[in-house]
Amino acid sequence: MHIFVTGATGYIGQAVSQRLLQAGHTVCGLVRSESGAKALRARGIAPVLGGLDDTAVLREAALAADAVVDTATADHAESTQVFLSALEGTNKKFIRTSGTGIYTDLAQGELNPTIYTEEVQHSPAEIVATRYATDLAVIDAASRGIHTVVLRPSMIFGDGASEQLPLLIRQAITSGRSLYVGRGDNRWSNVYIADLAEAYFLALDKAPAGSAYNLAAGEARMGDIAETIARLVGLQAAESCTPEVAYQALGQRWVDVAISSNSRVDSAKARTELGWNPVGPDLLDDLGSGSYKRIWAYKGDPHDHVQAVAIDDALEGVDSH
Repeated sequence: MHIFVTGATGYIGQAVSQRLLQAGHTVCGLVRSESGAKALRARGIAPVLGGLDDTAVLREAALAADAVVDTATADHAESTQVFLSALEGTNKKFIRTSGTGIYTDLAQGELNPTIYTEEVQHSPAEIVATRYATDLAVIDAASRGIHTVVLRPSMIFGDGASEQLPLLIRQAITSGRSLYVGRGDNRWSNVYIADLAEAYFLALDKAPAGSAYNLAAGEARMGDIAETIARLVGLQAAESCTPEVAYQALGQRWVDVAISSNSRVDSAKARTELGWNPVGPDLLDDLGSGSYKRIWAYKGDPHDHVQAVAIDDALEGVDSH
């Protein structure tokens, strides 16, 4: 197949694109800059110059492809509608990347025992309501001649990167405090990046139209993540804090949606219907002694492209990026 991938230079998009190439598919990727285009060409991916607001570019690329895999963001409803409009009646495959953040509960560090399956009737928190509504719109579009699939990754980790973990690590390095909110008993399900890429590959081949899958292989308590980060960067222990302190350090949306909430899911559907069998490491093991230790123990964000900074200097207030 010829597959158009948005976010092809991103964390998810890179992993998914490489898995598709390994399977023999051809891939073109949306990219905003010539430097990004050069990086894609080096990996065997044909660049498509443009952004999510470039309607004509998105339509043309979608119609030229056999399938569209949208990994750029879960929160750009306008581009999703462009894809659905362009693909209507074509029976082409469209995979939307959402996330288990739709189940965020604003728990402020308390444990919520609820574990969600895809069939649970769900009323999302207002902060993620648009994301959930876009999921439903994509699922419903299967009735209009589009082979739609919604994938909801949980907390992704591996290769020293993530959406959430680098934010927490940078904050711990630069401030000397690894924080969690309240009791830190809230939990997020998680998935290793290579296992996630495999799920996209399987979904392209096996997922029925109008389906949705929660993707997780384990879960971790946020207080334990903070403690592991503290050890990673040379601190004695993590610290509990109020939501207000966390807002100031990390930003309110991050804290409310991710750092202080629960997002716990069951992935039996993906295992049964897609044959998905995640085999990656445990998140806390990889964070404490695996890829994160190799990349983060003595320097800042691996994507910042700056000279490494010793932890002792960072803790004295030197900004590592």
